[in-house]
Amino acid sequence: MIGFTRAPSTLYSNLLRRNTNAQIQTQLGQAEQELATGVKKDIYKSLGPSASQALNLNASLERDEAQIAANKLLGGRIDTMSSSLGAMGEAVQATLELAVANAGSNRGTADGIQTQAEASLASLMALVNTNYGGIPLFAGPSDGTTAVQDYDSARADTGLTPETVIEGVLAGGLATPADVTARIAELDAIFSNTAANPNEDYDALFFTGTTTGNRMSVGIGDGITITYGVQANDAAFRDVFQGLVMLASTDVTEIADPDAYRTWVAAASDRLSAGLAGLLDSQIQLDTASAQIDEANTRMEDRADLYKGRVADMVEVDSYEAATTITALETQLQASYAATARLSQLSFLNFMR
Repeated sequence: MIGFTRAPSTLYSNLLRRNTNAQIQTQLGQAEQELATGVKKDIYKSLGPSASQALNLNASLERDEAQIAANKLLGGRIDTMSSSLGAMGEAVQATLELAVANAGSNRGTADGIQTQAEASLASLMALVNTNYGGIPLFAGPSDGTTAVQDYDSARADTGLTPETVIEGVLAGGLATPADVTARIAELDAIFSNTAANPNEDYDALFFTGTTTGNRMSVGIGDGITITYGVQANDAAFRDVFQGLVMLASTDVTEIADPDAYRTWVAAASDRLSAGLAGLLDSQIQLDTASAQIDEANTRMEDRADLYKGRVADMVEVDSYEAATTITALETQLQASYAATARLSQLSFLNFMR
């Protein structure tokens, strides 16, 4: 019995070649996409067991990038606070220098102390009420719009203005050293929050921020937390406000008694000096916090570069390899098309000639 070998049918051969060409075209399209984008088409399939590592790296990268962005906003706020404190210090210093120059007696420029103190007080009020992103810088964790009450504006809760309360204290007069000592004691009580009338305490009369709760603090990454809660009811602010108010509300040249004059100007100068030192200390603390933020951001940015490099090694394709693959697939596809064309031209009649 003679055996026959069954050759594949023409239809089957055509289908086989068509499927093969389709597969090559799919591979070619994938290679072209990878060359254009620089990354693998199916990233996690190509990574296999390493996919979880890539996911973790991406999650860490996104977390660090979000923290860096938040830190930059916080750094801007803290830098603005520091700049404002520096400007406050300059305003206070101008009055302090004039007061110290005329502390023992009128050296010929004492008549300018009140005017300078008024200007410094106005500047201080404006700087303390500086907002950043619509939030007052020195009000603590407050949802208000200011940190201190305008000097000549009445508070909505008490109806009192800082100016009228201070004028009420000074109405007792500064004629004698005893008068001066009494007025200083009354002002000390107001600015230390121990006034006989609680509504006349500094926190109730001047400060409009938050008087309760913890100071403002925030995490800056890697478990590090900084505190930057400089508030307008800190001792430094109360001291500079008291010193300026004492000199802005009184023309010291009208204090006839030399001892009373010296006591009043010296007390005001002492408050300004202590407050100025406190403002400088707060500025240093803010600058230190700002430096910590910069260090944290540098550390996270370096780590982000490392993570990006690792992820790139996993998901990116070699451009030379991708181009070589495309060339090979194109050659293979062209050869398949050529073979198909030749086969399509074959006919039994060609062999009957």
